[in-house]
Amino acid sequence: MNLSENRALSTAAPTAGRWGYGGHLYGLEPLALPATFLGRDTGDGPPYDPDDDPLASGALLPEFEPAMGADLVPSDEGELERLFWFRWITGHQTTFAVWQVLSAVLEEGKDPGADGDGLARAASCLVRTYSLMLLYASSTPQDMYERVIRDPMARQHPNLSGSWARDYAGVRPLIRGKVSLGSEAAAADLAFECDLNERIHKGIAARVVPSGVSLLLTPGVRQRTRELRRETLLWLYDGIFLTTRMPVSYTTVVRQLVRRIQAIHLDVSANGLYPARARNTAPEPAELSTDDVRELKASFISTLQELTDLVGAPACASRRAAQ
Repeated sequence: MNLSENRALSTAAPTAGRWGYGGHLYGLEPLALPATFLGRDTGDGPPYDPDDDPLASGALLPEFEPAMGADLVPSDEGELERLFWFRWITGHQTTFAVWQVLSAVLEEGKDPGADGDGLARAASCLVRTYSLMLLYASSTPQDMYERVIRDPMARQHPNLSGSWARDYAGVRPLIRGKVSLGSEAAAADLAFECDLNERIHKGIAARVVPSGVSLLLTPGVRQRTRELRRETLLWLYDGIFLTTRMPVSYTTVVRQLVRRIQAIHLDVSANGLYPARARNTAPEPAELSTDDVRELKASFISTLQELTDLVGAPACASRRAAQ
């Protein structure tokens, strides 16, 4: 990626108590990802600039001061809707970047000399973060979900489907139990996270679309999907989530991931997973009410910290070695 492309991407870290993401409170930023996943190398990135590197600090998630977070709490209905739109778009972007890193981990696991247990632990953390992003992006109450999320998505395409997500192809075999990593114990832990992810996916569908009728299955409009080529649908899906494909380095993917994680950390620290101003009146589906899902929700911030440590450490070491 050349320098002009690098300047178009924001990679500086937001700081606790001050919102520096998207140009305004709960604004959005474009995401740049490669067309396919990259290995966990960092040799082809832009020149190292420690003043603009969120990976250069050991404290990748700053300590949150509650008194400093008052400005991050939506003050009216308009700000609340913007918050949930931010969560929908940025939660999906974070998921795409997580899939990129997870695909690289799985590819590395094919090497007979690889640290299988270490890679399995990394994969478990990445899948757990993916599960949290499902909860985060879909934290909107049912009535607001229809108005703020589902209707705008349907305007883009009446059959919009997550199956058009380009980056999921590399992780689908793992989530569906067709890939294993590490020793029996490590593989079992990873399999548990994948099973939990599947259950959360089903629970979210029941939470936000209790009718069970997704956009893909909306009666009377499915034929329209068949009129477009597969590549067109992938491109359309990227565009909805402000994602551009270009030859960026693995380190640039990680820096964009960390920036989003830090912004999400500020949001959840200030507002919680379910903001008080927008309580869901419907009961949580059974799939989202189990002890393991409650434990996952409680681990939101600690899991984000674990992930930033995971992706930051190898990138940091490589960047510093290149100085």
